[in-house]
Amino acid sequence: MKKILSFIVAFMALTLPMSVHASDDKSTPQPITLSSHADNNKPNPKPRRAQMRIPVEAWYEADTETISIIYYGDATGEVNLYLNRQLIESSSDINTTFTVSEAGFYTIEIMTESWTATGSIEI
Repeated sequence: MKKILSFIVAFMALTLPMSVHASDDKSTPQPITLSSHADNNKPNPKPRRAQMRIPVEAWYEADTETISIIYYGDATGEVNLYLNRQLIESSSDINTTFTVSEAGFYTIEIMTESWTATGSIEI
């Protein structure tokens, strides 16, 4: 009897964390990877060895059906949101939030005077 009770307790201890983890997956924001590059008009004789690091983040939240852009800098610019290569929304502020209610392939384009960043997500 003790072996059966021990087996039931061990089984519950292993399966309970899995069910809790599965229910939390939808509520956590999903990061959107952005690639960035400098927009310099002057030719640079020295090649860049590493990708330019811009303090900008993009997140998709399934609960609220939103894409949020967060920028930790002083530059001003414009953000464009594309759905399947069609421009659907634009913002003149980098720190912005877009509502996305349709399924499809979304592309984010952030443009400033000195750099550009792009990222995409399939919803």
